[in-house]
Amino acid sequence: MPEQQRAHDRFEPRLKGRLSAGLLVGVLVGGILGLVVGLFAFDGRATAVAACALGGVIAGLLYGALVGSFAGLESPDPGQEPSDTTHPLSEPAVEEEDNRDLGDRSPEATP
Repeated sequence: MPEQQRAHDRFEPRLKGRLSAGLLVGVLVGGILGLVVGLFAFDGRATAVAACALGGVIAGLLYGALVGSFAGLESPDPGQEPSDTTHPLSEPAVEEEDNRDLGDRSPEATP
């Protein structure tokens, strides 16, 4: 259980940071895009421009939350990867295999 807790302690701050950044950037970009689209589409009518900007903020908030949460799932930084062993490079990855030629069977070995 302590290993799972350590993995959770490394994952949670990374997810929170990237989710917060995604939300903030999404709100800003969505609001600006909604404002620009509203100005061009509605010729400066204040309520229509404000509604379009609000729609952009909501869409940017949702998109930023999605992208930010997915960004929190990416692989950790090099050297910070979780491992099953304490020193993964100290043990060989694969044991040696027997490289006998399977085509040379004697007739006695065949049932």
